[in-house]
Amino acid sequence: MHLPIHRMCPYNVGQDQVLMQWLPDLCFVNIGMAPVAINTTNSEIGDLEKGITASATHAVRAIVRPPPAVRKEEEVFSNESFTSSTSTLTADKFLALGDAELPRKTHGQLHRNLRYTLFSVYRRLNILVMAANIIVIIVLGAKGHLTSMSDQAIGTAAAANILVAVLVRQELVINFLFASFGKCPRWMPLRVRRLAAKIYHLGGVHSGAGMAATIWFGVFNYPIINSSNKNTSRDLKAAILAATIVLDVLLVSIVAFSHPGLRSRFHNTWEGIHRFAGWSAVGLFWAHIVLSTEAQRRSTVPFKPIGESLMKNPIFWCIFAVTVALILPWLRLRRVSVRAEPLSSHAVRLHFGYTNVPLCAAPRFSDSPLREWHAFAGIPEHDGVGFSILVSRAGDWTAKMIDFPPKQLWTKGIPARGVLHVAPIFRKLVLVATGSGIGPILSLLSARNLDARIIWSTPDPVATYSKGIVEQVRLADPDAIIINTTAIGRPNLVLETYKLYLASKAEAVFIISNPKVTRKVVYGLESRGIPVFAPIFDS
Repeated sequence: MHLPIHRMCPYNVGQDQVLMQWLPDLCFVNIGMAPVAINTTNSEIGDLEKGITASATHAVRAIVRPPPAVRKEEEVFSNESFTSSTSTLTADKFLALGDAELPRKTHGQLHRNLRYTLFSVYRRLNILVMAANIIVIIVLGAKGHLTSMSDQAIGTAAAANILVAVLVRQELVINFLFASFGKCPRWMPLRVRRLAAKIYHLGGVHSGAGMAATIWFGVFNYPIINSSNKNTSRDLKAAILAATIVLDVLLVSIVAFSHPGLRSRFHNTWEGIHRFAGWSAVGLFWAHIVLSTEAQRRSTVPFKPIGESLMKNPIFWCIFAVTVALILPWLRLRRVSVRAEPLSSHAVRLHFGYTNVPLCAAPRFSDSPLREWHAFAGIPEHDGVGFSILVSRAGDWTAKMIDFPPKQLWTKGIPARGVLHVAPIFRKLVLVATGSGIGPILSLLSARNLDARIIWSTPDPVATYSKGIVEQVRLADPDAIIINTTAIGRPNLVLETYKLYLASKAEAVFIISNPKVTRKVVYGLESRGIPVFAPIFDS
């Protein structure tokens, strides 16, 4: 039996009002606290996704057409937004999608936790970089060469790792890598494209190289202390030892506070240590190079000019490259005008006209350049000039942007590409967002050449983010599923994403959400063999 559904059919059921809006193939479900004919039976959730609430998240089992009722302006769309007065959806087709259940997870629980949690791609890259360095140290130690190596040789190993750690976080390098992997042709096997899409885990190389540099510098302490006893003036010896000890403290502090637990709990402290301790370490490396070169120069006859000695030192060139990479973004530091578009007490849309942004690139903004920086995915403007960003209340800084919309903000460097930049290498996609995560999704959809389905779970979509944002989602995917969590609670995103993945025959899923939801959904899908990609804490 086919039951036509009007585009707007609000109605009252007792004291609870149910609104089902079927825009031209857009599913906007807003169900009250007492859901009508909702199947609330949960599928086996298991393991890490147990924390996802499953309140009223499954399919509507009966579709009725009660008399219309009046709704507030913000809860419905005006008829002027649509091209026809009604649209239809067959009940049997809707029920077929709603009947899907999660399959069993692949492999055993230990295997899943090891593969998808403990040994994620990020950690595999971290371990790979660390292992390569540790193996070299062990081999050199086993052969008795480690203690006999010159301070220049060991220092070069430390400096080379610092260079790798900095370069892999440099915007030009990031954009080059994402642009290269984002060109993987769609005719390539899905397995190859899945691997290419993991490029956003490159943060594992950054952290692995940083940790390896700290280990190498610890080894570097031995020849420094040992060599300082020979042919070195007392003042020069004290200066070199002091620089070495302070560098030890700085490097260990940077690595220690970069642990995910400490980083998330003390984020502002971590950001300050990472920035200022990092800059201080680079400055001390320069001092260390000059002092060590001067000590070495004094021990040789005849004396060589210090400039000539520095130019022949590989540590000098590594730290020179590190310094250039760090300075480049600050050369583009500027203050730009902002046009704020308040959306609600929870969100604001900021418009910029100083530049255009590439696909899924995120400029960084600050109102205090030396304190903190925040990256947001740029959404290209409709007229092709400038871009906008969505800011939702998630902390002190974002709250300040919403409560006191700025007229100017600082920006630096160039917009860096993110995980969604590689999404077009897949033929069909499911895009999942919660809250302001719809911003990066809209940035991706500006490409206009994607076959994508959308799930957006957020409190009061129209009231919070405006009718315009919802209409942009509808324009990109007329069948988009928008879930009002204020009315029905948080959905089981693992199940809902899986159902849409099956129905759309997609090749991959991308999710933009907060870290907790992201981890649960990624694990819930990956453990069932579904390709899923999402930003990580260090992506």
